[in-house]
Amino acid sequence: MSIAGVFLLMTASSIMFSCKKTAVQQAYVQKGVVVTPGNISGAIKGTMQANSIYDVTGDIIVNAGDSLIIQPGAKVIFQGAFNFWIKGNLFSLGSSAAPILFTYMTQQKVDNPSEAIAADPAYVGLWGGLWADTSCQNLVLKWTNLQFPGAAISAAQPPIAGASTGDSYDIFFQNPKGNFIMEDSWLYGATDDAIRLKSGHFSVMRNTFEKGGPTGGDQFNVKGGGVGDCAYNLFIGCATNGPKASDKGQPGNQQTNCNFYNNTIVNSGYRMVELGRGGSINYEEGAKGMAYNNLIVNCRFGFRIVGATQSYLGNALVVADTAHMAYGYNFNYSDSLAGVHQFYPVTPDSSATGVGGIPTSGMWARPQPTDIPNLVSLVPAGYYPGAPFGDPAVDALVGQNNPKFKNFPLPESATPSSISYVTGFDFHLQPGSPAIAKGFTGFQPVASVPQGGAYGATITAPGSDIGAYQSNGTGNQH
Repeated sequence: MSIAGVFLLMTASSIMFSCKKTAVQQAYVQKGVVVTPGNISGAIKGTMQANSIYDVTGDIIVNAGDSLIIQPGAKVIFQGAFNFWIKGNLFSLGSSAAPILFTYMTQQKVDNPSEAIAADPAYVGLWGGLWADTSCQNLVLKWTNLQFPGAAISAAQPPIAGASTGDSYDIFFQNPKGNFIMEDSWLYGATDDAIRLKSGHFSVMRNTFEKGGPTGGDQFNVKGGGVGDCAYNLFIGCATNGPKASDKGQPGNQQTNCNFYNNTIVNSGYRMVELGRGGSINYEEGAKGMAYNNLIVNCRFGFRIVGATQSYLGNALVVADTAHMAYGYNFNYSDSLAGVHQFYPVTPDSSATGVGGIPTSGMWARPQPTDIPNLVSLVPAGYYPGAPFGDPAVDALVGQNNPKFKNFPLPESATPSSISYVTGFDFHLQPGSPAIAKGFTGFQPVASVPQGGAYGATITAPGSDIGAYQSNGTGNQH
């Protein structure tokens, strides 16, 4: 299935020749009028040209029925806390050789473990975000680098359905019949959820997410009616989860159905001010799906399924669709005893019923014999999902099963919450890693979005190695 037939793929003017007649450069996708480089604001459509600089001096609006294409190498430089309001379609079509950049004026990254959150521009929100209205059919980001977004919507800015003053997501998508595709891209910084998918079909593949939220927010928060695949992503320094699935706010008959597989999640969950809310992968509130081959390293909480409706510290925890969940082959590593005890999250609460404050009915994330480490044989007699392990053999897993990244310090000399960026590190697996050849490939992606061509997704099937980076060169390309 392809979207290619919906739009004019290219015109004769989009084919660029070099000075030598024997060499032909890549033909960039172009549609409609050319958007002149320089200052831009207001309603625009057509094509933003390759390797050109655009200074955003006011809110951008892509009207319903219009499309905006951004060619490889374009730089979109925000001069203030402005947003893209997308009522039509946005296609940001970068390439590995010429990524597209969205950033804020001359702001540079500040990546060091001693930097205070309050002083880090990644957590401020210097420009707004990409906000898709209910009429947006396609929001497609390929090889696109977004830095320093997350400014809150001001009262003076034009509203779209589902958004209100004070909201501050980097990316917002909500059309139940629409397509959100993000692949081979980067998202650096957030002030709340980095991506809020209120509804719609999605494919989020092979991306890198850094510094997700100062005191809360998920990197990819799927709400009611979100259907698709999130795979081969590197998440590092999430305030809460990397990917999260919930059926809350479900607008119709489309149930949230998310496959989270072959992701690498590092140093996450430590900046969330509320306890027990997840720190790596989370399913709750009627969501279903499959979670396999995820590599979870030094996260505050491991893979979490809310499997019994209860109250926890005043928060309602509503059951996921546990009858339609499948998971296993997930890899856990922690430098700390506290982290090991939360490989399968423990959330005791005196207001709940059941032994130790945890309901004995329902289904929390249960240890699977295919997981690494295999805790099935180590849990104490009488163990029930969500209970503390309290076993010396489990305690001995601290620092065990090092995944052997090519360049990342394990055990970490600093606290895991201090390294929330990829600068200077390499999360590919070394030969001999215990994560190699331990993945499960006997399931299929949801594949809910159009595939192929300039506008469609390139969905990578489940990999035989656990995590985002495959030893055969597939998976995450960063």
